[in-house]
Amino acid sequence: MNSTIGLDIGSHSMKLVEIMQGKRDVYTVLAAGTAPTPPKALASSLPADLEAVSAGVKKLVRDAGVKGREVNIALPESQVFTRVIEVPQLSSRELSSAIKWEAEQYIPLPLDQVTVDYTILRDTKETGSNKMEVLLVASPKSLVEKYVTILELAELTPVAVETEIIAASRSLVRSAPTVKTAMIVSIGAQTTDLAILRSGMLAFTRSISSGGEALSRVLAQTFGFDVSQAEEYKKTYGLEKDKLEGKIVEAVRPIMDTIVSEIKRAVAFYQEKNKDEKVEVLLLSGGTARLPGMVVYLAQAVGIEIQLGNPWVGLRRDERFAVLDAEGPVFCVAVGLALR
Repeated sequence: MNSTIGLDIGSHSMKLVEIMQGKRDVYTVLAAGTAPTPPKALASSLPADLEAVSAGVKKLVRDAGVKGREVNIALPESQVFTRVIEVPQLSSRELSSAIKWEAEQYIPLPLDQVTVDYTILRDTKETGSNKMEVLLVASPKSLVEKYVTILELAELTPVAVETEIIAASRSLVRSAPTVKTAMIVSIGAQTTDLAILRSGMLAFTRSISSGGEALSRVLAQTFGFDVSQAEEYKKTYGLEKDKLEGKIVEAVRPIMDTIVSEIKRAVAFYQEKNKDEKVEVLLLSGGTARLPGMVVYLAQAVGIEIQLGNPWVGLRRDERFAVLDAEGPVFCVAVGLALR
């Protein structure tokens, strides 16, 4: 049995999905689970912290009943450099040389400290111009080594490493197959990652340092809560304007304004470059996306149709996995990794 494990280790929680690909591209969910990430351990490179994370992964694998050992893992968008660049039509050899020069322009680290990869998104025939679109991704070697170490300590075999937004895009594009241009907004604990997909292909990415933790912090400061109390209020009342006389919404408005303005900027930038295209739908993912009132709040603020991301579309699952339906936005990255 050939199965692939998608493992998404976030700053607050770890999400795991094991999927088997059968005949005629039928995908079956074999195992799934989630568990807390040891507090602040992922931000460290100390051996004790890496061992704590790997012990958590090992337990999650055991508790979820995972059978396989081959894992695809995601790197946090905020620590990876992802950019869609335009270059003249080049041969494979010419492009390989040109990418090094382009990488030096865009990446704020010495090239000997990063792993650079690229893929052609659209050639000149598809762009209708004399430029190709290329996705450039660079990750610090130390970051990749840290995640590989965690997997090896957990007695798992790392197969592929990619960014969170690429993985999320793979799972979510299946839920909007008829939409030509879609935007993904992944609101995690520490960051909000944005991506625009054209016919299922990545055309734009951006990451901003505002997420669920920032919402909790502002609630704690405004109301004198401790952080755990702020988390509970956030999860219970979210962005519903008719709860607690709208005080929660008012307190988090500055953070939400930042997220909304970045979404609008991204849409405006993309549509200015692609005047014949319109972002038709916004797919929400990430743990913070599930807050009560979030979909309505963003729909009113952005003026685009909003859908909660559903990565389970088209996947076969036993009834025991039905409890995961409400957790869809949380599992987008893990499912996307398992589908790689």
